[in-house]
Amino acid sequence: MDVVTADRIQFAFTIMFHYLFPIGTMGLAPFVAWYTWRGGRGDAQSAASAAFWTKIFAVNFAAGVVTGIPMEFQFGTNWAAFSAKAGAVIGQPLAMEGIYAFFLESVFLGVLLYGRERVSRGLVTLSAILVCLGSWLSGYFIVVTDAWMQHPVGYAIGADGRIEMTSLAAVLLSPFALWQFAHVPVRRARRGRLHRGRRGRVLSPRRARSGVRTGVRSQRRHRRGDLLGLDDLSDR
Repeated sequence: MDVVTADRIQFAFTIMFHYLFPIGTMGLAPFVAWYTWRGGRGDAQSAASAAFWTKIFAVNFAAGVVTGIPMEFQFGTNWAAFSAKAGAVIGQPLAMEGIYAFFLESVFLGVLLYGRERVSRGLVTLSAILVCLGSWLSGYFIVVTDAWMQHPVGYAIGADGRIEMTSLAAVLLSPFALWQFAHVPVRRARRGRLHRGRRGRVLSPRRARSGVRTGVRSQRRHRRGDLLGLDDLSDR
């Protein structure tokens, strides 16, 4: 086996395993935001559900961070030549993902986990919405990076042979990136639905007395939600 093939297999395994966790957080985030919003309006059952699913979200978030760090190193260890040539372009959306999306998500997730009883209901609701926004924005920046590698735009070849960015807007708003991102919400919704369904089936007997909505309902509604990859958020 040549070195390039070995690098591809290693990177494929790393990113394939990592992908399971961010797509889980992105799928759960709308549920967390919805339950938190309803809990802020006085629905005690939704408030309990929001607190419960926030913990599940946090576990997925932490696992995503841990499994994502090796990929950053592999850009240098496995694909050093590519990073040296194209780093000026792909480094921009990756840096924006870390600075804007990741910190937005992590800061306000901290509010949901540790400040729920210390801040106002309005701030808790806003935090849940911003966590949801941060998780989806994070996914978009990653899709932008992948889209550029498949269909490069907004760049020029410099005198030293390196790729230079000529338009950040062209990179961020690439039609290829928008098209890639368009199909992602359904997969995220299915992943969030899968999380709620699997955990709900295990935990619903224990959670029924505490009023936590786990997403376990009639088989007919399950089939309808699975068919569309979506699920209504009311649980009613």
